[in-house]
Amino acid sequence: MNGEELVKRMRHLGLVLLLALGLWSPLPIPSGNAAAQARSETIAIIGTGNVGSTLGKIWAEAGHRIIYGSRTPNASRVRKLVNETGHGATATSQAAAAAQAEIILIPVPPTAIPEVIASLGDLNGKIVVDPTNYWSFEAGYPISPRDPRDSLAEEVQALAPGAIVVKAFNTLNYTIMEDPSRAGGPVTVPIAGNDAAAKARVARLVEDVGLEPLDVGPLQAAEYLEEMLRLALGFRELNPGFAFDYFLRVRPN
Repeated sequence: MNGEELVKRMRHLGLVLLLALGLWSPLPIPSGNAAAQARSETIAIIGTGNVGSTLGKIWAEAGHRIIYGSRTPNASRVRKLVNETGHGATATSQAAAAAQAEIILIPVPPTAIPEVIASLGDLNGKIVVDPTNYWSFEAGYPISPRDPRDSLAEEVQALAPGAIVVKAFNTLNYTIMEDPSRAGGPVTVPIAGNDAAAKARVARLVEDVGLEPLDVGPLQAAEYLEEMLRLALGFRELNPGFAFDYFLRVRPN
């Protein structure tokens, strides 16, 4: 056995040991066949901005039922979005959309979170996916307008204690969701939440977009994900015309 083969074997044995001891447990990601067999989700998307409309179109194409929740569901721009989404997508009020769905995406302005959550009605047992971010500028650099330890995702959970909140899709620009090839390589979507089954369902939605999900821990980790976006935004401000995307490579420790 040469040196390279020995290193590979040691790495393999180390990974097996970590898994056996329960010291490392990466998020189970379904294979292509498993993903194809996964049930179609009914997803309410609250708001019709860039993130919501981009993900709505992709998920509809992937076979999911999309219901846009809007304050003005009959507005011409919303009807246009429904037509562009196709695949049976509909638009209705925010509360009606949430009532029909098991998964609710809330790509809304951070200051609107309390009002939006209050308008959605009973969220007990529903998965609420939070892609929101919050920043202001100080000396030309993005900072959190409040204590960064108070994440938006934890605010959502406090406002809807019966919901299952998952932080996801907040660390990248919607243009990468629209066309992941723009990144020039793999892009990770970190996922934080307290319910493993809910995170697995959100992970499948991440894969439907052509991105790589990574379970980074409980909902309290959301504060770090929100800082990741501010870091990326700061880089863009300091380097006009350039940006970066996150690719987090899991390895044995």
